[in-house]
Amino acid sequence: MTIGSLVLISACVISVWVVLRAPASAAPARAVAAIIVISTLVPVGSVRDQTMAMTALATIVLLGLFAVVRRDASTPWPPLWGACLFAAFGLWLILRILGQFSPASTLLQAGMLASAMALAFVVPLLRKEDLPAVADTFLWLVLAHTAYAALEQTGTVDAIWPLRVESLENIDDRANVLIPALTGRSQSTFGHPIPFAVFASVAALVLVHAAAQTRRRRYAGGVVVAAAAVALSGTRSAVVALLAALLAYGLANLRWRRLLAMIAGAGVLAIAALLVDLPTLLALDGRFESSVSYIHRSLVVGSWDALWARGDAAVVFGSGAGASAELFRAGIVRGASNLLYFDNAYVSLFALSGLVALVLFCAVLGRALFGGALAIGGATFLAVMGFSFDEQQWQIVLILLAFCALLPRAFGTVSRRSDALDASDGATHPPSDTRRTAITAET
Repeated sequence: MTIGSLVLISACVISVWVVLRAPASAAPARAVAAIIVISTLVPVGSVRDQTMAMTALATIVLLGLFAVVRRDASTPWPPLWGACLFAAFGLWLILRILGQFSPASTLLQAGMLASAMALAFVVPLLRKEDLPAVADTFLWLVLAHTAYAALEQTGTVDAIWPLRVESLENIDDRANVLIPALTGRSQSTFGHPIPFAVFASVAALVLVHAAAQTRRRRYAGGVVVAAAAVALSGTRSAVVALLAALLAYGLANLRWRRLLAMIAGAGVLAIAALLVDLPTLLALDGRFESSVSYIHRSLVVGSWDALWARGDAAVVFGSGAGASAELFRAGIVRGASNLLYFDNAYVSLFALSGLVALVLFCAVLGRALFGGALAIGGATFLAVMGFSFDEQQWQIVLILLAFCALLPRAFGTVSRRSDALDASDGATHPPSDTRRTAITAET
């Protein structure tokens, strides 16, 4: 048994125990935290050990069930239309998987979607008071994974899991274009640098929100560590998507009296970007346009017309989840250097699972508009990343999609400063309205 297997089994057992022993009011938050922990420990779609992968997925489904059953019965159910929308998206993808792969592979892919659907019905149960518990989980996870990623750079540790694609186990085969001086692109336990960057970016957003809400310095420090993790992963698209997500998060929290300050800050950042030559820094200059990565994604996006011309049935229902290689070899989808994957969630969903899947995916992302600033920021990040990454093929990304898109508004909205002060020292001072009344009476 490998170290990865021991850690995963321990995490599964401890997670079940923690959720079962939790007070009813805290069970959903502990289940969400446990599910995220388990999802970061094993790259379900990439690891060779499918027994461990299925163990993780089964545990996640159980944790979701326990959280729903053990929730505080005195608290009314929140609106679950978003969770049902996500479930419809997952069920449709499962239908398009059936008959396309071997029974073992079908079970694994269906389990990935089922685990995300289980989380989808727990996330709406989160309360505003649960933010520290969830943020602490992201904080400790990003610290641990960044430390492991740094050790990867020194050659102190190897890939923790044997992977189906052996070349991904060797960091020397993955050039880091963000920091060329590094050995390569770190991936920690995620099986690929991009899912690692996706997790680190979402962690950064959660920690930014926690820092803004609680004013605790450890969360601000966690944001810095998460940014370092993104740099170690060498994922350019994650940097661009994270900047867009932070902008969306800021706008969602915007109060009109701060608009002038925000415009001034944007001007300073624009000047700084010009001074440091940001496109060159991110390798998005002429070198990027001539890279295989850029050429391949451009060709894939340019295949929309051919995909629309497949016929009504294929447009609506897709060609099936197993038709990827066939579409490339037939020339319907074009790529570079004989690459047979899309690197674009939108084109991939439309090609394989049809317009139904694409509409449902966009609807899930749109649900974030009802979930507060953190939900909007997280969904923005995943929406932008979808243009350079087959997101639906990675279990950790599906988990983060369910988490970000379905957050309740109270959890993801920054309180006004007066409210935050009253919550933090209400035992010492009367509420702000009371203070204003007392002062008025005295004067």
